[in-house]
Amino acid sequence: MGNLDKSIDLTNVWIRDILSQLRWQSKESGYQALRGTLHALRDRLPPEEAVDLAAQLPLIVKGIYYDGWTLRDKPEKFKKEEFARRVHAQFGFDENVNPAEVIRAVLRVMYNHMGEGELWDVRSNMPKEIQEWFPEEVAPKG
Repeated sequence: MGNLDKSIDLTNVWIRDILSQLRWQSKESGYQALRGTLHALRDRLPPEEAVDLAAQLPLIVKGIYYDGWTLRDKPEKFKKEEFARRVHAQFGFDENVNPAEVIRAVLRVMYNHMGEGELWDVRSNMPKEIQEWFPEEVAPKG
């Protein structure tokens, strides 16, 4: 199997895992959850950390992550409510979608596939209120 096929398969596994976490069926909704959370993370991170995170992502997921990104005015210093609003916007602000649950699910899937190393760096670059959404395993020990 080639790199492209492997990356497509891995992206489908990530989306399937997100759907499983959220108990959803729609692959499109899983994609929207992944895209919205990745874009909010990317835009909130300092550029160097955003690039470090991208390096850990599967090829197709990396494309989703970088889609529409610009270095201008990064990081954007938004708070928890704006982070959630950006993710919720992916769903047209559907009242049946809880953005905090979506963010937690995507971060859990990222943790399951990437481990705590890079995600710990990402978490440490977030304000405390956003850090609350990260899996407990990524919290500082002590």
